[in-house]
Amino acid sequence: MVFEGIKNITEKIMGTKRVSYEEEMNTDGDYVEVVPNKNNSSSKVLIKYFIINDFSDIKPILDLVRDGRSVIFANIKQLRSKDITELKRMLSKIKKTCEAVGGDIIGLDENFILIYPEYAEVSKEDFE
Repeated sequence: MVFEGIKNITEKIMGTKRVSYEEEMNTDGDYVEVVPNKNNSSSKVLIKYFIINDFSDIKPILDLVRDGRSVIFANIKQLRSKDITELKRMLSKIKKTCEAVGGDIIGLDENFILIYPEYAEVSKEDFE
């Protein structure tokens, strides 16, 4: 019961649930030392593909952008053919979120966008 509380607090502080714990008992038996070991998978980059049909489809994209560990490849063809105003609003919202966290967004052609975090760099030479 106490260990669950410590585990929950540690997860909140570290911002992840990917933590393993090693327990070591003190010789006195007064306390238990919990040593968190970060799992290396939390440092991996997630590459995710989305198809955007309407404005409400960007919520999971914005969450991943704020997380800062994802490269997002999104197909905007459906929204572009349906409603240009919604497309502009969606792109504006994603761009503002990218700027807030230091990421960037680039259009690959008329139908695709690439959203990436601040530590990634995309050569734009071939796109111009």
